[in-house]
Amino acid sequence: MNKFLVFLEQREGIVKQASINAWNRVQELAVLQANSVVTGILAGPADTRQLDGRMAGYGVLYHAGDKRLRLYHQEYYTRFVEDIFNRERCSALYFADTALSRDLAPRLSVRLQASLLSGCTTADADRAGVSRPVYSGSSLAFFVPERQPRIYILSSCAPKSSDPVEGHINVIDVVPQCFTAEDIFPVVRQIVMREGPPDVAEARIIVAGGRGMGGAEGFTLLEQLALLLGGAVGASRAAVDEGWRPHADQIGQTGKTVAPALYFACGISGAVQHLAGIGSAGIVVAINSDPHAPIFNVADYALIGDVHIVLPKLLDSLQEFLKKQ
Repeated sequence: MNKFLVFLEQREGIVKQASINAWNRVQELAVLQANSVVTGILAGPADTRQLDGRMAGYGVLYHAGDKRLRLYHQEYYTRFVEDIFNRERCSALYFADTALSRDLAPRLSVRLQASLLSGCTTADADRAGVSRPVYSGSSLAFFVPERQPRIYILSSCAPKSSDPVEGHINVIDVVPQCFTAEDIFPVVRQIVMREGPPDVAEARIIVAGGRGMGGAEGFTLLEQLALLLGGAVGASRAAVDEGWRPHADQIGQTGKTVAPALYFACGISGAVQHLAGIGSAGIVVAINSDPHAPIFNVADYALIGDVHIVLPKLLDSLQEFLKKQ
């Protein structure tokens, strides 16, 4: 029997949508393979009722609600996941593509002596291989791991819908056996943003800007549009390199891979590195003054014009529309 283990990441007790998407994708893979089951692992205090109707299929979720696992710690998380993986005799371990997984997965690949494949977009049920974009997303390559077991980092994928999914997950509370009497959990200072826009990696609507915004002040229009739509503000590498936005907002090959239902590309030319980060986006709306910009090749809707003229008119139209609702 193949047993797939999916790591669910939480922050402040909220399970990341990217992890839930990864679980649902692995469930689809398990259906294609005979005698395959999916098991989940969640470290840190979290209300598992938030997962009802969001996690597809059937399986078991091991939840260690120990408060000492509330914040990510390399060694303790590694010990905990390794313990569950070995105890359940899993054949593969899956992560969503996040900053935490990029740090934790390589450590586990060494401890478990496993093959590690990152940036995966699809999985082949027969050959236990994966596809991933190469050459800045211009080509798709297929990889088959030589070593067992296997660890996969799945790139962001958009959920098929926001409707409740069918399934039932049996949550089992576990006491982690990964701590010793000598372990300490120092927290010097913790800063938590209680309010604000969602992370671009989690947002279902993203309003992104590039060099065409002209400067940091140009992103004020994007912030207004994102606030109106309940979305997040993203940026191209060019805008981040100019210092107009923080690196946390960067989308693309060297930034974050996103999968929003709606993506606005404002003043973004559409370099291949940026397109590699939005391949899973639903509807793409592009606003650019250059009618030959590569972004229009992937856009569902194209608005040719100066973003500083188009965006204010778009904002006015949306505000008028919302007032009538």
